[in-house]
Amino acid sequence: MMRLALTSLRYRTARLVLSSLAIGLGVAFVTGTLVMGASMNQAYFTSFAAGARNVDAAVTPHGSGSYQPGDPAAPAVPASVLSAVRAARGVESAAGRLVGRAALVGSDGKVIRNGELPGVGINVAGDPALRGFTVASGHLPGGPGQVAVDTSTAADEHFRIGQTVKVVDHTGRVRSFRLAGTIDLGVDHEFGDSTVTAFQTGAGFAVTGRPGYDQIVAHAAAGTSQAALTATIAAPPGMARYQVQTGGQLATSEANAAVGFTQQFTSAILVFALIALVVACIVIYNTFTILITQRGRELALLRCVGASRGQVFRSTLGESAVVGLIASAAGVLAGLGLGWGLQRLFAGFGAAVPPGPVVLQPSAVAISMTAGLVVTVAAAVIPARSATRVAPVAALGGQHEQPARTGADWLRVAAAVLFAGAGILATFTGLRHVSGESGFVEIAAGGCLCFLAVLALGPLIVPPGIALLGWLPGRLTGPVSRLATVNARRNPRRVAATTAALTIGLTLMTLFTVIVSSAQASSDAQIEQHYPFDYVVQAGHGGQVVPPGVIGALQSAPALGLVAADYDRQARVNGDQAEAGAIGRAALGVSVKPAMISGSLAAIGPGTVGVDSGQLGRLGAHQGGTLVIRALDGSSETLRVAAVYDSAGLTLPDVLMSVGDYTRAFRPAGADMVFVNRSPGASVAASRAAVEAAAASDPLLVVNTVAGYKASLAGRVNEILALFGTLLGLAVLIALLGISNTLSLSVIERTRESALMRALGLTRGQLRRMLLTEALLMAALAIVLGAGLGVTFGVVMVHAFTQSTDGQGLLSIPYSHIALYAAIAVAAALAAAALPARRAAQTSVVSAMAET
Repeated sequence: MMRLALTSLRYRTARLVLSSLAIGLGVAFVTGTLVMGASMNQAYFTSFAAGARNVDAAVTPHGSGSYQPGDPAAPAVPASVLSAVRAARGVESAAGRLVGRAALVGSDGKVIRNGELPGVGINVAGDPALRGFTVASGHLPGGPGQVAVDTSTAADEHFRIGQTVKVVDHTGRVRSFRLAGTIDLGVDHEFGDSTVTAFQTGAGFAVTGRPGYDQIVAHAAAGTSQAALTATIAAPPGMARYQVQTGGQLATSEANAAVGFTQQFTSAILVFALIALVVACIVIYNTFTILITQRGRELALLRCVGASRGQVFRSTLGESAVVGLIASAAGVLAGLGLGWGLQRLFAGFGAAVPPGPVVLQPSAVAISMTAGLVVTVAAAVIPARSATRVAPVAALGGQHEQPARTGADWLRVAAAVLFAGAGILATFTGLRHVSGESGFVEIAAGGCLCFLAVLALGPLIVPPGIALLGWLPGRLTGPVSRLATVNARRNPRRVAATTAALTIGLTLMTLFTVIVSSAQASSDAQIEQHYPFDYVVQAGHGGQVVPPGVIGALQSAPALGLVAADYDRQARVNGDQAEAGAIGRAALGVSVKPAMISGSLAAIGPGTVGVDSGQLGRLGAHQGGTLVIRALDGSSETLRVAAVYDSAGLTLPDVLMSVGDYTRAFRPAGADMVFVNRSPGASVAASRAAVEAAAASDPLLVVNTVAGYKASLAGRVNEILALFGTLLGLAVLIALLGISNTLSLSVIERTRESALMRALGLTRGQLRRMLLTEALLMAALAIVLGAGLGVTFGVVMVHAFTQSTDGQGLLSIPYSHIALYAAIAVAAALAAAALPARRAAQTSVVSAMAET
């Protein structure tokens, strides 16, 4: 029987090509994802191993990993520890590594910003072996007036070696340096996308203001192991306050910090790969179902000559196993290229993907091959069982259709009711207690169960659905469309299985689009409702402020109306740590409008404060009560609570003071940001020019607009949708292969029927249009079901999010995106049907009529 199965495959290779391609693509996605994860892990380890090269021991403060690079509050290692490490037995050389904030001024005269990340300043260690970076061009700083910058920044800003560059130090002073060279830091999660400037050590301390080193590294003398050196350095009692690691531990811990992200990233992408495999499973199931139907006479003949049901069953599964093995092997090979392509894809979307070789691990091969084989064989089990039920006499007499199973419709309805009931119950349970992730998981499970209910009802939905979709084309285009509608309704189970694959992809794409679009609409609504300002002026460098002179210039500009400074800092409130802040009185209730619980923002003035409702219990406060705030000089201010507000969705502090009370208590050097609205009647151009002119005196200041923020947010949303669309695109492609495969097999099955219609007067063009219309009707059914289910599930998820955020969410259904998905699906379905339609039209009428 196995030889027979192999012979059958050899003579039906063309019929299995598209289904094999479906499995191969699904396996390629799984392999590519695993290859991408392994390659990124290896690249990260290699990159960090380069940073820890020649380091045999490292000393860092405990808890330093919880701070951003150069954070002024981050603990440091004093220079005395460096001296002690250099004097320790077994140390050949040691150096201190400094990481502080140093804002580099770009070619436009403003501080270079990488998102919200500040510029970073590092020092050049005296020992070249312990620097942790390489020189890309030029040379390292040879004096306190020279610097080197990272290669990416130099390229983006078109810096030239020898030119003067400006750096803003920790006090806000702009310093000038000569650019001596560029450095390559590899991929370092510590710096991320920040601009990195390298100084001589003395200049680095002066610019960053750091009180000590962030890390001390040491190289062991010959004959001293890393473990022995680490033990020697850690032995003095004073070293207990620091973490002492071997060089190997340093490289591993640094790499693991980045690899953790890679593993989460890989797990998320595997979800999309599994979706592709599920779609491929549906395609394989449909293919074998059609093949078994077409081979009715052959199977009956086998039964007549003595083959048992078990032999027929095993033979069919053997065919699927061979198809699965061959397709999986091809998928693994294709996965190597796909893994490389996924790395480039995510690098294009802004992910910090390090360069490196493509890594194919044996485990990835085993997982991918097993997944492809199991999916293919599992998909063929039901068709194989159907093959054992072929009645020999009926099949030899010309009956090619499998007999309908009695009670199948009732079983489908019962399964659909069971799935739908369980799904609705899970959804309502999740909606009742949405908190954290648990409620959303239950809602997602409910959605999956409801989707299974729709799939179970598929063969019952197809006839009326196709009839409804085909009514208008039949009225407009005549008999050809009516024939296509009848043909599409002829085998509901086959059409349901074919459209299920495309329905899955469209459902997920629509679902993601509704959720992401609603998130953008919610953010826009929050801005318009609570922060209706035109401009925001703030420092582009962390820790810096908007100087009082700039605030005064903004207030005196005729084209500007409301100008409100915003202040914020950590303080002791009623003996506990809390965020205290102040906003210019003119903005309260106008540009800043939180939901009020009691009192009003107008009541906040000298001697009174507002408190976030979520902090009342922790601070022991209540409406009409008092708060004791410790001032910068150690004195205390007792203030009365005049308002309680809800800061959900806003960036308001825990305690909102008047500007006068705040400045008296904390003596700020300037505001953290300034809200600005244009004057009534002033043009946008005039107001923008006034804001830019006031901020031009300070290179640290940047001007943001609500329109710019919304445009940036919309850009990120479009990137997310494009990423989801790309990842789901492979699943949709496999589904379209299923449509093409189904039509191809259907053309073979209906060869005599097509010839008869040709003989009765149907032209080749009409035959092609009939088959294309069939594909169009199947795609339209998948679009209606997929878009409907996706929108429904999306609305439920958004409603749950809104419920969990006390009504802060907003539903947005992006009809234009959904229409675009529908148009792409229609075009792709027509393209998938083009080849089968062309083949049917080219078949000779005489030869087709002669087939038996």
